[in-house]
Amino acid sequence: MQDGFAATKSHGRIHYLEAGEGPVILLMHSNGNSAYEYDELIALLADRYRVIAMDFPGHGDSEPLKRHYTVGDYGDCAIELMDALEISTASILGSSIGGAVCIDIGVRHAGRVESLFVVESPLRAEEQWRERWFTTEKGYGILVQTAEQLKPRLRHVSEDLLERWNIDRGKAGTWAMMDVMWALREYDAIGAITSIKAKTAVIYGEKSPHPQALALFEKLLPAAPRHRMADCGHFPMLDDPRTLAHIMDDFIRS
Repeated sequence: MQDGFAATKSHGRIHYLEAGEGPVILLMHSNGNSAYEYDELIALLADRYRVIAMDFPGHGDSEPLKRHYTVGDYGDCAIELMDALEISTASILGSSIGGAVCIDIGVRHAGRVESLFVVESPLRAEEQWRERWFTTEKGYGILVQTAEQLKPRLRHVSEDLLERWNIDRGKAGTWAMMDVMWALREYDAIGAITSIKAKTAVIYGEKSPHPQALALFEKLLPAAPRHRMADCGHFPMLDDPRTLAHIMDDFIRS
């Protein structure tokens, strides 16, 4: 993998990791993480694709946030990164906040998408967000997390994973992570699903914190294939990157 930085018009300098050659895949990470969340997935795909994993503004080594960002702002940033790298179309995968950004891109920028992968996007009504908000603040308003805190969310928490996890959370900071959660809370992901125009696949873990999500997609976007990844939680790219790579490869080639 190689590091790169791209200058965007509206979002400053964006950091990304890149490997491989071929059709382009763009990967967008979850809240508090970075492009490094996709290390293993990149390695599995780079023999047949040009794989680019970006750091969102306020995360990783991209420029810090100077204002509140909406889901739409993150979507526009992804498109501006593609413009800066002279990429006309790509297959795009995003997880958690990245999954919500995929929904937005599928609605507003479908012409830039070859295949879209919505992974673990939170789908909650305002009442559900309000009821869970203190839990959300505890999850993102406190910077460092322990292995015990992560074990219910991941198959295996190694020392290396925990170190990378907290480095990335430290780079983002609590304000940026909570700002992401406000972006998710303000975005009507459920209402936007029916307006997705891109070829889309939907992926959630068997142990997802969003157990009703696949049923909602079945109702609102029935043409999209749905995958429930066995023994995976909210981070399938960390729990089972090999199966995720197979799902992506099959859908892109279909």
